[in-house]
Amino acid sequence: MSEKQYRDKIVAIRKQQASDETNRGKARAAAGKHRADAAKELQKITPRTSASMARTYQRNAENLEKRAQAEDKKVSALSVKLSKSAGDLATAEENLAREIKSSAKKEEDKKKADARTREQADARRQQKEKSHAREIARLSSPTVHYVTVQPPKPEILRVLYLTANPEMDLRTEVEVRDVQQAVKRALHRDLIDIQYRPAATPEDLLDGLNDVRPHVVHFSGHAGDAAVLFDNASVDGPEGRDVPFELLARALSATAEPPKLLTLNGCDTLDGAEVLLEATPVIIAMATQISDLAASAFAARFYAAIASAQPIGPALRQGAVVLDLMGLDEGWKPTLLSRDDLDVDDLVLVRVAGE
Repeated sequence: MSEKQYRDKIVAIRKQQASDETNRGKARAAAGKHRADAAKELQKITPRTSASMARTYQRNAENLEKRAQAEDKKVSALSVKLSKSAGDLATAEENLAREIKSSAKKEEDKKKADARTREQADARRQQKEKSHAREIARLSSPTVHYVTVQPPKPEILRVLYLTANPEMDLRTEVEVRDVQQAVKRALHRDLIDIQYRPAATPEDLLDGLNDVRPHVVHFSGHAGDAAVLFDNASVDGPEGRDVPFELLARALSATAEPPKLLTLNGCDTLDGAEVLLEATPVIIAMATQISDLAASAFAARFYAAIASAQPIGPALRQGAVVLDLMGLDEGWKPTLLSRDDLDVDDLVLVRVAGE
């Protein structure tokens, strides 16, 4: 029942109670009057009263007592009815209170959902405006000629997985574990090799580029303001080392075979990431802040799809879908940037023999 229906029911019960109380009072008064009249009839009988008159007075008194007893029955029936209606009233009032509370919660939940929708729309609008401004700036700049990306050779996909958590507030090691387990379950798990570098410094990035020759460089950690935060490799005085995107692009380019994909699994890494396209043709970055759980779930699903020979575009969309399936409402945050001459829906990083 609705709140209005409960209120109407309470009004009807109280109206009936008032009527029953009035009738019960009338019945009690009538019973009292009948008994008083019966007593008067009996008082008329004296030693000098004739036998016939005495019988008349006695008969009158008995009739009046019967009428009083009939009124007593009315009183009893109305008392039972009032007791039941009192219970019905209490139940209706409890239901009304519960319905009011439920309606208030629904209204509050609706307000929160509307606010969240507006916040997401504002974030998407702001990002679109930023992207538009960057595109205008790019078009007004001198033309940059990029090296054509050749399709990946049929070899093991090498991933350099860098994590940095100098502030000790991220679950990057759980993210790596989830990615490794997801890849182990993938169709072509033997065609992908993940080289993990925890507490990574900028020097670890350069060493990894030399030693691993990665096709994919993945960074997981804090970021923002067009920079990523590496570790300083200190045990007794851990601190972060900011590496701006321009410097990161120079580091990625300082190798004969730059990576084909750079994944920046950190908050606000999309802002300013276009400069990195000078070093690597495809970038995955986060549009805003992203939770630990969302970052880990996205990375696991993305690399599982890559290890199943999915192209980069569908793999990213699978990672985004997982976040929405988990109810995290963050599936719109992972964003893909690529050079104009690439179709990420056709760019497969893991190729099996014969393809």
